[in-house]
Amino acid sequence: MNWTTEVEVSKSHIRIDWETDLAFIGSCFAENMARRFSRFKFHTLENPFGVVYNPLSLERMLCRVAKENLYLPSEVFFDGESFHCWDFHGDFSAKTLEVCLQQMNEAVKKAHHFLQSAKVVFVTLGTARCYFHKESGTVVSNCHRQSADLFYRELISVEQTVQALESAVRHLQNLNPQVRIVLTVSPLRHLKDGLHENQISKATLLLAVHQIVKRFSNVEYFPSYEIVVDELRDYRFYAADMVHLSSVAEDYIFEKMGAAYFDLTVQQHLPKLNAFLKSAEHRIVDMESAKLRTFAEGAILTAKRLESEVRGLDLSAEIHHFESCLKK
Repeated sequence: MNWTTEVEVSKSHIRIDWETDLAFIGSCFAENMARRFSRFKFHTLENPFGVVYNPLSLERMLCRVAKENLYLPSEVFFDGESFHCWDFHGDFSAKTLEVCLQQMNEAVKKAHHFLQSAKVVFVTLGTARCYFHKESGTVVSNCHRQSADLFYRELISVEQTVQALESAVRHLQNLNPQVRIVLTVSPLRHLKDGLHENQISKATLLLAVHQIVKRFSNVEYFPSYEIVVDELRDYRFYAADMVHLSSVAEDYIFEKMGAAYFDLTVQQHLPKLNAFLKSAEHRIVDMESAKLRTFAEGAILTAKRLESEVRGLDLSAEIHHFESCLKK
């Protein structure tokens, strides 16, 4: 008897190995997936401006990055304590205007350079509800805990979402004609709006994504949302807040992504790499112990062997760590 409905994910023509540059842009779900890829030593760019939940902010960010349009002092505001920008996460805020601008513009340049050669860009949409700054009318990625009176909220239409996504895709294509784009809808729920409103928002995103996939040959869809809603469909796969996913659920989605996109070499070596990384994450307390020194020497040999077997795999950080331990 089957207790779940498995979501079948077709094998993609996209092939990812350790020489592939990958970008993850969008909601916090995109960041969680990016960190799993990063842990396994894939070359990744993760949300250059910080978390981006809605399609309008996503399009706005990719336009700036594609054109390498740097930020000006007039696009930053001071709240009495720090300088902020509505387009960026609070990590880019600073006590001085100079530092704030420097951090943001470095992010623009870094993303522009990375996306020029990125083979695959994963874009995760979180919500179709957008915050707009009343005075300027522009969409806001981050409210920086400013007064709610400064903003208004709006559920954008399917048509608006399609327009934003089409523009975002074209910006990426102009920057990198060879890029492949994978769209997905975050399974994380936005419960502040209510369950029904959350479903309307997700439906808006799904309908828009469906149209975009039909319009562009280099764009495809990965069913993260369906995997959680239809296959896992149980609160035990959520974190304690009942909004974010548990690590088990995220690991499961990562495995599904691997089955769809990983090159055969990755599939063959990933279990060995995972075993090595788990052992490398053990904290070495006493390097005077002969057993621990032997462990460190063995770890170095394992890392170098894996590097020799797999093109593009870089374990220099782990090798350096164990070599430093041996010198103590």
